[in-house]
Amino acid sequence: MSPCFTISEGIPLVTEMQKRDASTCPLKGVKLRTAQQQLYQKLERGYAYPPALCRALVNDFWEFLQESFGDALDEGQITINAVAADEPPGKKVQDLLTIPTQVTVHEAGDIEALTQYGIAELRRRKIVRMTNEAKDQGCYLTQEDLAALLCSSIRTIKRDIKSLRNAGITVPTRGTMKDIGPGVSHKARIVELWLQGYEYTDLERKTGHSGASIQRYLTGFSKVAKFLERGYSEAEIRELTELSERVLREYQDLYLKYKDRPETQTRFHQVLAPENSGGKTSVQEGSGEQRARRAEA
Repeated sequence: MSPCFTISEGIPLVTEMQKRDASTCPLKGVKLRTAQQQLYQKLERGYAYPPALCRALVNDFWEFLQESFGDALDEGQITINAVAADEPPGKKVQDLLTIPTQVTVHEAGDIEALTQYGIAELRRRKIVRMTNEAKDQGCYLTQEDLAALLCSSIRTIKRDIKSLRNAGITVPTRGTMKDIGPGVSHKARIVELWLQGYEYTDLERKTGHSGASIQRYLTGFSKVAKFLERGYSEAEIRELTELSERVLREYQDLYLKYKDRPETQTRFHQVLAPENSGGKTSVQEGSGEQRARRAEA
């Protein structure tokens, strides 16, 4: 499939080329109906703007909203009452403290995962994504939660979690985390994999997170690395980046762990590169593979 036109945060805007390519997709309606595409149509039909100007405006609007509101902007999210992370095992279900938690049931990349790799791979992608989202909000999903969210049996969920674990991917469900401890956040894990040489497409498939989410994590890490290079204190960096104390310390650990390794110098050059005239760093522009795909769009 030919790549779609993308904005700096990796969010797709459907082109005529992609519309033609989607004509053979059984889920083409879901694939093409996005908030960005709706805005594009309003600008084109309501104001008679030329297509190039519509794309540029959608890019600018969406980038502003992403920077201002971040994850609160995500489509396809629902709220579920998940068990608080500090609840001990052994309590009755009705006595457990729960927290309203946002999880992403559907995002644009799920269509690609379904059409290219099948329903089992899509389900595992969602398991990884939703359990990590819940973990970041201070709670853990249970296997029963996942079965209900994914319209699957608990037996299927258990099989998927085992398959992911065998592939080296930790799934932070309530049962799993009470055995192995909290570990590192998925944000730090994704940044570390990127530093190790994984491309965006690899990370999306391996972690179940969208390109837009991965982009935000890398942008946050880039800011931390630059402030560390300039000698800022931890308190100053936390105030400037508005990152949680935990994520900030994980990013600091990654910076110290990888900044002097020969094999990661190319990635650190991108992380520490100055902003260009458009106010974006090499990390924000994406990997070489991503830039090539965008250039073809």
